[in-house]
Amino acid sequence: MLASSVFKSSRWFLFINESWRIATLWFAGVLLFMSFRVFFLVYFHNRITASLDIDTVLNALKTGFAFDSAASGVCFSIPFLLNCILQPLRLGYWVRAVRILTAKLFFAVAILLCITSITYITEYGSQFNYFMFEGLHDDQQAIALTAIKQYQPWGSVLSLLVLLVVAFKLCHLIDQQSNGFLERIFTDCKWKRTFLIALIVVLFVCAIRGSFESRPASRKWSAVTLDPFVNNLVINPFRSFVYAIKDYNELQSHGLDGVNPYLKDDLTIDPNGLSGLKQRCSEPLLAPPSQIFFIVMESYDSWPLQHKYASLNLTNELKNLANKGVYLDNVLPAASSTMNSLSSILSGIPYAGVNMSLIGPQQPASKLSLFNQLEQLGYTSQFFYGGLLSWQNVGQYVLSQGADKVYSATDAGGKGSAGVWGIDDAQLFDLVAAKTQPKSFNVVMSGSYHGPFNLDLNQYDYPFKTAADYPAEIQELETQVLDPYVLGHLWYSDKMLGAFVRKMQQRYPDALFIITGDHYSRRYLHPRPNLYELTHVPLVIYGNGIKPNMLNSQQVASHMDIAPTLLNLIAPTNTEFYSVGQSLLTATAERTVFGFQTVRNNKQLWRGDLSALYEYYGVNPLDKIRLMPTQTQSFKEIDVATEQAYNQYMAQAWHLLTQGTK
Repeated sequence: MLASSVFKSSRWFLFINESWRIATLWFAGVLLFMSFRVFFLVYFHNRITASLDIDTVLNALKTGFAFDSAASGVCFSIPFLLNCILQPLRLGYWVRAVRILTAKLFFAVAILLCITSITYITEYGSQFNYFMFEGLHDDQQAIALTAIKQYQPWGSVLSLLVLLVVAFKLCHLIDQQSNGFLERIFTDCKWKRTFLIALIVVLFVCAIRGSFESRPASRKWSAVTLDPFVNNLVINPFRSFVYAIKDYNELQSHGLDGVNPYLKDDLTIDPNGLSGLKQRCSEPLLAPPSQIFFIVMESYDSWPLQHKYASLNLTNELKNLANKGVYLDNVLPAASSTMNSLSSILSGIPYAGVNMSLIGPQQPASKLSLFNQLEQLGYTSQFFYGGLLSWQNVGQYVLSQGADKVYSATDAGGKGSAGVWGIDDAQLFDLVAAKTQPKSFNVVMSGSYHGPFNLDLNQYDYPFKTAADYPAEIQELETQVLDPYVLGHLWYSDKMLGAFVRKMQQRYPDALFIITGDHYSRRYLHPRPNLYELTHVPLVIYGNGIKPNMLNSQQVASHMDIAPTLLNLIAPTNTEFYSVGQSLLTATAERTVFGFQTVRNNKQLWRGDLSALYEYYGVNPLDKIRLMPTQTQSFKEIDVATEQAYNQYMAQAWHLLTQGTK
């Protein structure tokens, strides 16, 4: 009894005892993150494309441990610091209260992020990034309904509740444990006590840093394997969420207060944002068409049009148009999301990480605006969207960029059969046909190839009911294939597109059609697409007078090249216009093009995040023919000159958006 009372009255021993409880919670946090990392590696193993030996996997887990230690250590730094300050003052009850509260908040947030990360990885192929906060400007109700209908997350909710119960029970057990074994280290020797306290502090600092080395756990050191997906899992969901907040804030705020984040390594730009962007049209190749239809298809990417997937017959309508007109499949979208790509195409300003639809209406219309430049040629400009104009502020944005008239789902009677994002593509194209005016430029944004994928495809005779209905060569793939019902929505959108083009061409024989995808779909036939399939969209130009030989089908291009190409096709000779892109009719064969965080030339493709961790793909034409790659590609660092050119391009885009095109 006397010994026990000595321990309970010793402030030094109470400090050691409380530190042990905090350390146990830290270890539980590390174990939680590491368990989910191992789960991700197993559950998403089909996404791993590189050959990994045991040493590489262990190195990835070791590096991941550093991030787990830092995340858990930072969170438990609060009770530890209070333990150092308040325990000598005999205020240990406050330390205990803060420890319990911190532990419960930490485990609640960590478990929620880990569980949510499963769905996020399933949808986007990576852990949390800045893009998740774009949802703040989106239709949150539609996003929630899409997630519920598409993923039916009841298993995730149950797992969340079970893990929370286990975690809270663990917090209680740690709080109640006697830690009697610590009594054996009790000592009255001051230097021994000092040594133990110093050791605890050093270990605590190392836990926060995630390393005993000179450099702490940092995102730029996380790419420890040749596989980008595994590298992405090295950072735990908690830390990736923090990085996502940091990246989003950097993208959204710095440019607005005058600091251009792309102006680094001594890069500079001309304060006159339009400097060097003025261009002149050469002799037009077409008589001005009576109607121009610029159709941006939701999630319509390049991979379904490749020869190796021809047996699926998913995009026969666009293929038919491509065979008769100009078709390019080496086109980088401006962004990886609908509104950001659409904003770039319409305003002529490349997406550089700032939500353009919120900033655009606060300034005069961009002088690069496609609407305004077509109106100078005598066209009435119209915009059609299958959802509501409040989504991403799209209604106000397109009006701010010079659109004369804007139409939405409301003009077609409300919602379609999908019921979440708006009307079906058939209803949308009927609306366009009904509202087309004499000599008009019509931008159409489709929406049916978007979750939650609940169209009734039976009425359209879609051929694939189950994966067993896929062609034989597709069934022979030794991997899991995409649900044919999901692909059916792509098939449906393509079918409606073809019917619309035929109808409009019959009504307006000289009509010109430009068709592209807003961004890649994030959905692929198998879980191992190459980086080309993960990043590209098609571009088709079709109409009277358009010949396939006008352009090389392998020409490298971007969304920003569409506007100058269109103007060069129809505008009078020497017509002045502004554009960041180049007319594909005069562009050089060897060129480098940019999208947000993507760089492409004729032979190479890079995709990277804000810390310059790049994925790489060496262009191989055979990959468009072979169903699966025969070998893993080696990684190649992006060269300094190309990276600087990208930063220069983005710095100019940032300036054009935030400072205006005066």
